[in-house]
Amino acid sequence: MSSIYKKRGIYYYQGKDEDGNRIQQSLRTRDKSEAEEKKAKLDERFSTDTPSTLSKLVDDYLEHRRRQVERDELSDRTVSTDEYVLPMFLDWTQKEYGTVFSDELGEIDLSGFKEMRLQNDGVSPTTVGTNLRHIQSFFSRLRKKGEITEDLLASVDIPQPRRRDVVPTEREFEALREWLDERIEKADTPSWVHLLMKLACHTGCRIGEMVQIKWKRGPKDVGTGHSRNYVYLTPEERTLTIKFKRKLRVIPVGHVWDVFERLRERKEPSDTYVFSSPLTDKHLTVSTICHKWKEEIKKIDELSRPYTSHSIRHGVVTHLLREGVPVYKVGKIVGHSSEKITERYSHFIPDDLEDAMDLLG
Repeated sequence: MSSIYKKRGIYYYQGKDEDGNRIQQSLRTRDKSEAEEKKAKLDERFSTDTPSTLSKLVDDYLEHRRRQVERDELSDRTVSTDEYVLPMFLDWTQKEYGTVFSDELGEIDLSGFKEMRLQNDGVSPTTVGTNLRHIQSFFSRLRKKGEITEDLLASVDIPQPRRRDVVPTEREFEALREWLDERIEKADTPSWVHLLMKLACHTGCRIGEMVQIKWKRGPKDVGTGHSRNYVYLTPEERTLTIKFKRKLRVIPVGHVWDVFERLRERKEPSDTYVFSSPLTDKHLTVSTICHKWKEEIKKIDELSRPYTSHSIRHGVVTHLLREGVPVYKVGKIVGHSSEKITERYSHFIPDDLEDAMDLLG
Protein backbone atom coordinates (compact mmCIF):
# COMPACT_ATOMS: atom_id res chain seq x y z
CA MET A 1 0.00 0.00 0.00
CA SER A 2 1.47 3.35 -1.06
CA SER A 3 0.44 6.95 -0.58
CA ILE A 4 1.50 10.52 -1.18
CA TYR A 5 1.80 13.29 1.35
CA LYS A 6 2.66 16.97 1.32
CA LYS A 7 5.58 18.54 3.15
CA ARG A 8 6.52 22.22 2.82
CA GLY A 9 4.45 22.43 -0.34
CA ILE A 10 6.17 19.46 -2.07
CA TYR A 11 4.50 16.10 -2.59
CA TYR A 12 6.30 12.97 -1.39
CA TYR A 13 5.79 9.30 -2.13
CA GLN A 14 5.92 6.55 0.46
CA GLY A 15 5.57 2.85 -0.18
CA LYS A 16 7.60 -0.35 -0.39
CA ASP A 17 10.14 -1.57 -2.92
CA GLU A 18 10.28 -5.00 -4.57
CA ASP A 19 11.89 -6.47 -1.44
CA GLY A 20 9.26 -5.06 0.89
CA ASN A 21 11.52 -2.34 2.25
CA ARG A 22 9.90 0.97 3.17
CA ILE A 23 10.79 3.75 0.76
CA GLN A 24 10.20 7.50 0.75
CA GLN A 25 11.14 10.03 -1.90
CA SER A 26 10.28 13.48 -3.17
CA LEU A 27 8.05 13.64 -6.24
CA ARG A 28 9.41 17.13 -6.98
CA THR A 29 6.07 18.73 -7.70
CA ARG A 30 3.55 21.00 -5.97
CA ASP A 31 0.74 19.87 -8.24
CA LYS A 32 -1.45 17.10 -6.81
CA SER A 33 -2.55 15.64 -10.16
CA GLU A 34 1.05 15.42 -11.32
CA ALA A 35 1.97 13.80 -7.99
CA GLU A 36 -0.78 11.20 -8.50
CA GLU A 37 0.60 10.36 -11.95
CA LYS A 38 4.11 9.93 -10.57
CA LYS A 39 2.74 7.79 -7.74
CA ALA A 40 1.07 5.46 -10.25
CA LYS A 41 4.31 5.06 -12.17
CA LEU A 42 6.23 4.28 -8.99
CA ASP A 43 3.60 1.76 -7.90
CA GLU A 44 4.05 0.01 -11.22
CA ARG A 45 7.80 0.14 -10.90
CA PHE A 46 7.84 -1.39 -7.45
CA SER A 47 5.81 -4.42 -8.49
CA THR A 48 7.70 -7.73 -8.39
CA ASP A 49 8.10 -8.07 -12.17
CA THR A 50 9.74 -4.71 -12.80
CA PRO A 51 13.44 -3.83 -13.19
CA SER A 52 15.63 -3.73 -10.09
CA THR A 53 16.39 -0.47 -8.34
CA LEU A 54 19.89 0.93 -8.41
CA SER A 55 20.03 0.49 -4.63
CA LYS A 56 19.41 -3.26 -4.96
CA LEU A 57 21.93 -3.58 -7.78
CA VAL A 58 24.59 -1.89 -5.63
CA ASP A 59 23.81 -4.16 -2.66
CA ASP A 60 24.01 -7.28 -4.87
CA TYR A 61 27.28 -6.12 -6.41
CA LEU A 62 28.92 -5.45 -3.04
CA GLU A 63 27.85 -8.87 -1.81
CA HIS A 64 29.37 -10.39 -4.95
CA ARG A 65 32.63 -8.54 -4.32
CA ARG A 66 32.76 -9.72 -0.69
CA ARG A 67 32.42 -13.32 -1.88
CA GLN A 68 35.36 -12.72 -4.21
CA VAL A 69 37.45 -11.68 -1.22
CA GLU A 70 36.48 -14.88 0.60
CA ARG A 71 37.64 -16.88 -2.45
CA ASP A 72 40.93 -14.93 -2.44
CA GLU A 73 40.12 -13.40 -5.84
CA LEU A 74 40.03 -9.80 -4.69
CA SER A 75 41.76 -7.71 -2.04
CA ASP A 76 40.08 -6.24 1.04
CA ARG A 77 41.39 -2.85 0.02
CA THR A 78 39.56 -2.94 -3.33
CA VAL A 79 36.27 -3.90 -1.71
CA SER A 80 36.71 -1.25 0.99
CA THR A 81 36.95 1.35 -1.77
CA ASP A 82 33.85 -0.15 -3.43
CA GLU A 83 32.00 0.13 -0.12
CA TYR A 84 32.96 3.81 0.11
CA VAL A 85 32.43 4.91 -3.51
CA LEU A 86 29.24 3.10 -4.52
CA PRO A 87 27.05 4.22 -1.56
CA MET A 88 28.30 7.78 -2.20
CA PHE A 89 27.34 7.42 -5.87
CA LEU A 90 23.96 6.00 -4.84
CA ASP A 91 23.29 8.94 -2.48
CA TRP A 92 24.11 11.36 -5.28
CA THR A 93 21.74 9.67 -7.77
CA GLN A 94 18.93 9.64 -5.21
CA LYS A 95 19.35 13.36 -4.55
CA GLU A 96 19.52 14.19 -8.26
CA TYR A 97 17.09 11.66 -9.76
CA GLY A 98 15.21 9.98 -6.94
CA THR A 99 14.79 6.21 -7.12
CA VAL A 100 16.49 4.91 -10.28
CA PHE A 101 15.73 1.58 -11.95
CA SER A 102 18.08 -0.46 -14.11
CA ASP A 103 16.35 0.55 -17.36
CA GLU A 104 16.75 4.23 -16.41
CA LEU A 105 20.50 4.18 -15.77
CA GLY A 106 21.20 5.55 -19.25
CA GLU A 107 19.38 8.76 -18.30
CA ILE A 108 21.90 9.60 -15.56
CA ASP A 109 24.40 12.30 -16.47
CA LEU A 110 27.46 10.69 -14.92
CA SER A 111 29.60 13.73 -15.69
CA GLY A 112 27.55 15.47 -12.99
CA PHE A 113 28.88 13.04 -10.38
CA LYS A 114 32.40 13.69 -11.61
CA GLU A 115 31.95 17.46 -11.34
CA MET A 116 30.44 17.12 -7.86
CA ARG A 117 33.50 15.20 -6.68
CA LEU A 118 35.95 17.63 -8.31
CA GLN A 119 34.28 20.55 -6.55
CA ASN A 120 34.83 18.99 -3.12
CA ASP A 121 37.76 20.55 -1.29
CA GLY A 122 40.72 18.24 -0.89
CA VAL A 123 39.61 15.75 -3.57
CA SER A 124 42.22 15.43 -6.31
CA PRO A 125 41.50 14.50 -9.96
CA THR A 126 43.40 11.26 -9.34
CA THR A 127 41.00 10.34 -6.52
CA VAL A 128 38.01 11.20 -8.70
CA GLY A 129 39.45 8.99 -11.43
CA THR A 130 39.70 6.13 -8.95
CA ASN A 131 36.08 6.69 -7.89
CA LEU A 132 34.90 6.56 -11.50
CA ARG A 133 36.88 3.40 -12.25
CA HIS A 134 35.16 1.62 -9.36
CA ILE A 135 31.79 2.75 -10.72
CA GLN A 136 32.89 1.57 -14.16
CA SER A 137 33.63 -1.90 -12.74
CA PHE A 138 30.14 -1.91 -11.24
CA PHE A 139 28.57 -1.06 -14.60
CA SER A 140 30.71 -3.70 -16.33
CA ARG A 141 29.22 -6.29 -13.99
CA LEU A 142 25.71 -5.06 -14.87
CA ARG A 143 26.51 -5.41 -18.58
CA LYS A 144 27.65 -9.00 -18.08
CA LYS A 145 24.39 -9.77 -16.26
CA GLY A 146 22.35 -8.13 -19.01
CA GLU A 147 20.96 -5.36 -16.80
CA ILE A 148 22.35 -2.72 -19.18
CA THR A 149 23.65 -2.91 -22.76
CA GLU A 150 25.87 0.16 -23.13
CA ASP A 151 29.03 1.53 -21.55
CA LEU A 152 27.50 4.34 -19.52
CA LEU A 153 30.85 5.98 -18.83
CA ALA A 154 32.01 5.98 -22.45
CA SER A 155 31.39 9.72 -22.84
CA VAL A 156 32.93 10.68 -19.49
CA ASP A 157 36.57 11.74 -19.44
CA ILE A 158 37.99 9.78 -16.50
CA PRO A 159 41.00 11.54 -14.92
CA GLN A 160 44.06 9.34 -15.20
CA PRO A 161 46.70 8.86 -12.46
CA ARG A 162 49.36 11.53 -12.56
CA ARG A 163 52.32 10.25 -14.51
CA ARG A 164 55.61 10.26 -12.65
CA ASP A 165 57.87 11.32 -15.50
CA VAL A 166 60.45 12.81 -13.13
CA VAL A 167 63.49 10.57 -12.84
CA PRO A 168 67.05 11.26 -11.66
CA THR A 169 69.79 11.51 -14.24
CA GLU A 170 72.53 8.91 -14.12
CA ARG A 171 74.77 11.44 -12.37
CA GLU A 172 72.12 12.19 -9.75
CA PHE A 173 71.42 8.49 -9.25
CA GLU A 174 75.09 7.83 -8.51
CA ALA A 175 75.30 10.90 -6.24
CA LEU A 176 72.37 9.61 -4.22
CA ARG A 177 73.95 6.19 -3.75
CA GLU A 178 77.29 7.72 -2.77
CA TRP A 179 75.60 10.07 -0.27
CA LEU A 180 73.82 7.13 1.36
CA ASP A 181 76.96 4.97 1.49
CA GLU A 182 78.88 7.81 3.14
CA ARG A 183 76.22 8.37 5.81
CA ILE A 184 75.90 4.67 6.55
CA GLU A 185 79.66 4.09 6.81
CA LYS A 186 80.22 7.05 9.14
CA ALA A 187 77.43 6.17 11.57
CA ASP A 188 77.92 3.73 14.43
CA THR A 189 74.21 3.01 14.19
CA PRO A 190 72.97 4.01 10.74
CA SER A 191 69.52 5.54 10.39
CA TRP A 192 66.94 2.98 9.33
CA VAL A 193 65.67 5.35 6.63
CA HIS A 194 69.16 5.57 5.07
CA LEU A 195 69.32 1.78 4.98
CA LEU A 196 65.86 1.59 3.44
CA MET A 197 66.78 4.19 0.83
CA LYS A 198 69.89 2.24 -0.07
CA LEU A 199 67.80 -0.91 -0.43
CA ALA A 200 65.45 0.98 -2.76
CA CYS A 201 68.36 2.22 -4.88
CA HIS A 202 69.82 -1.28 -5.26
CA THR A 203 66.62 -3.28 -5.82
CA GLY A 204 63.95 -0.98 -7.23
CA CYS A 205 61.48 -2.29 -4.64
CA ARG A 206 58.33 -0.38 -3.92
CA ILE A 207 57.84 1.24 -0.50
CA GLY A 208 54.83 -1.02 0.02
CA GLU A 209 57.04 -4.06 -0.54
CA MET A 210 59.90 -2.97 1.69
CA VAL A 211 57.69 -2.22 4.70
CA GLN A 212 56.40 -5.81 4.61
CA ILE A 213 59.79 -7.56 4.58
CA LYS A 214 59.95 -10.23 7.27
CA TRP A 215 63.13 -11.73 8.67
CA LYS A 216 61.89 -15.16 7.69
CA ARG A 217 58.96 -16.85 6.02
CA GLY A 218 55.77 -16.98 8.07
CA PRO A 219 53.20 -19.81 8.14
CA LYS A 220 50.75 -17.78 6.03
CA ASP A 221 53.30 -16.63 3.47
CA VAL A 222 52.19 -19.06 0.78
CA GLY A 223 49.99 -19.06 -2.28
CA THR A 224 49.45 -16.65 -5.12
CA GLY A 225 45.88 -15.50 -4.47
CA HIS A 226 44.86 -12.03 -5.57
CA SER A 227 44.72 -10.57 -2.08
CA ARG A 228 47.82 -12.25 -0.66
CA ASN A 229 50.80 -9.93 -0.18
CA TYR A 230 53.92 -11.04 1.62
CA VAL A 231 57.67 -10.40 1.52
CA TYR A 232 60.33 -12.39 3.36
CA LEU A 233 64.07 -13.02 3.44
CA THR A 234 65.74 -16.39 2.92
CA PRO A 235 69.14 -15.82 4.62
CA GLU A 236 70.64 -19.13 3.47
CA GLU A 237 70.21 -18.12 -0.17
CA ARG A 238 70.31 -14.36 0.37
CA THR A 239 67.11 -13.86 -1.59
CA LEU A 240 63.97 -11.83 -1.16
CA THR A 241 60.63 -13.46 -1.98
CA ILE A 242 58.01 -10.88 -2.93
CA LYS A 243 54.31 -11.49 -3.52
CA PHE A 244 52.80 -8.12 -4.32
CA LYS A 245 50.13 -6.94 -6.77
CA ARG A 246 49.37 -10.48 -7.94
CA LYS A 247 53.01 -11.08 -8.98
CA LEU A 248 55.36 -13.51 -7.24
CA ARG A 249 59.08 -13.04 -7.73
CA VAL A 250 62.31 -14.05 -6.01
CA ILE A 251 65.26 -11.68 -6.34
CA PRO A 252 68.86 -12.08 -5.13
CA VAL A 253 69.92 -9.45 -2.59
CA GLY A 254 73.46 -10.61 -1.82
CA HIS A 255 74.87 -7.42 -3.37
CA VAL A 256 73.09 -5.37 -0.72
CA TRP A 257 73.17 -7.87 2.15
CA ASP A 258 75.09 -5.41 4.32
CA VAL A 259 71.84 -3.43 4.67
CA PHE A 260 70.16 -6.37 6.38
CA GLU A 261 73.22 -7.05 8.53
CA ARG A 262 73.18 -3.48 9.83
CA LEU A 263 69.43 -3.69 10.44
CA ARG A 264 69.85 -7.00 12.27
CA GLU A 265 72.15 -5.26 14.78
CA ARG A 266 69.15 -3.38 16.12
CA LYS A 267 66.66 -6.24 15.80
CA GLU A 268 64.63 -7.10 18.90
CA PRO A 269 63.90 -10.81 19.56
CA SER A 270 60.19 -10.19 19.04
CA ASP A 271 60.56 -8.34 15.72
CA THR A 272 58.85 -10.05 12.81
CA TYR A 273 59.47 -7.31 10.29
CA VAL A 274 62.79 -5.87 9.15
CA PHE A 275 61.33 -2.36 9.44
CA SER A 276 59.38 -2.88 12.66
CA SER A 277 57.51 -0.08 14.35
CA PRO A 278 58.83 0.72 17.85
CA LEU A 279 55.27 1.53 18.94
CA THR A 280 53.46 -1.59 17.71
CA ASP A 281 54.21 -5.21 16.90
CA LYS A 282 53.69 -4.44 13.19
CA HIS A 283 55.80 -2.86 10.49
CA LEU A 284 56.25 0.87 9.90
CA THR A 285 53.51 2.48 7.84
CA VAL A 286 54.01 3.66 4.28
CA SER A 287 53.10 7.22 5.31
CA THR A 288 55.78 7.22 8.04
CA ILE A 289 58.43 6.08 5.58
CA CYS A 290 57.39 8.57 2.89
CA HIS A 291 57.57 11.40 5.43
CA LYS A 292 61.09 10.41 6.54
CA TRP A 293 62.14 9.89 2.91
CA LYS A 294 61.11 13.46 2.03
CA GLU A 295 63.09 14.83 4.96
CA GLU A 296 66.30 13.03 3.97
CA ILE A 297 66.15 13.47 0.19
CA LYS A 298 66.05 17.26 0.60
CA LYS A 299 69.48 17.14 2.28
CA ILE A 300 71.26 15.99 -0.88
CA ASP A 301 72.57 19.08 -2.71
CA GLU A 302 73.52 17.16 -5.85
CA LEU A 303 69.88 16.40 -6.65
CA SER A 304 67.90 18.86 -8.76
CA ARG A 305 64.71 18.08 -6.84
CA PRO A 306 63.51 15.96 -3.89
CA TYR A 307 62.85 12.72 -5.76
CA THR A 308 60.15 10.42 -4.44
CA SER A 309 60.72 6.73 -3.83
CA HIS A 310 58.79 5.94 -7.00
CA SER A 311 61.05 8.26 -9.02
CA ILE A 312 64.02 6.31 -7.67
CA ARG A 313 62.27 3.11 -8.78
CA HIS A 314 62.13 4.66 -12.26
CA GLY A 315 65.80 5.47 -11.88
CA VAL A 316 66.68 1.85 -11.09
CA VAL A 317 64.86 0.64 -14.20
CA THR A 318 66.54 3.28 -16.37
CA HIS A 319 69.97 2.53 -14.87
CA LEU A 320 69.66 -1.19 -15.59
CA LEU A 321 68.49 -0.56 -19.16
CA ARG A 322 71.38 1.83 -19.74
CA GLU A 323 73.74 -0.90 -18.56
CA GLY A 324 72.35 -3.23 -21.21
CA VAL A 325 70.24 -5.51 -19.01
CA PRO A 326 67.47 -7.08 -21.16
CA VAL A 327 63.99 -5.63 -20.69
CA TYR A 328 62.49 -8.94 -19.58
CA LYS A 329 65.10 -9.33 -16.81
CA VAL A 330 64.54 -5.79 -15.57
CA GLY A 331 60.80 -6.48 -15.48
CA LYS A 332 61.35 -9.62 -13.40
CA ILE A 333 63.58 -7.76 -10.94
CA VAL A 334 61.10 -4.96 -10.24
CA GLY A 335 57.91 -7.00 -10.61
CA HIS A 336 56.31 -5.62 -13.75
CA SER A 337 53.46 -7.62 -15.29
CA SER A 338 54.65 -7.12 -18.87
CA GLU A 339 57.61 -5.85 -20.89
CA LYS A 340 55.47 -2.95 -22.13
CA ILE A 341 55.32 -1.57 -18.60
CA THR A 342 59.10 -1.83 -18.24
CA GLU A 343 59.60 0.01 -21.52
CA ARG A 344 57.22 2.71 -20.34
CA TYR A 345 59.30 3.14 -17.20
CA SER A 346 62.52 3.71 -19.16
CA HIS A 347 63.40 7.40 -19.40
CA PHE A 348 66.05 8.00 -22.01
CA ILE A 349 67.69 11.41 -21.76
CA PRO A 350 69.28 13.30 -24.71
CA ASP A 351 72.77 11.91 -23.89
CA ASP A 352 71.50 8.42 -24.68
CA LEU A 353 70.19 9.57 -28.05
CA GLU A 354 73.42 11.38 -28.85
CA ASP A 355 75.34 8.10 -28.51
CA ALA A 356 72.99 6.52 -31.00
CA MET A 357 73.18 9.47 -33.43
CA ASP A 358 77.01 9.36 -33.31
CA LEU A 359 76.77 6.03 -35.13
CA LEU A 360 75.24 7.87 -38.10
CA GLY A 361 78.27 10.11 -38.29
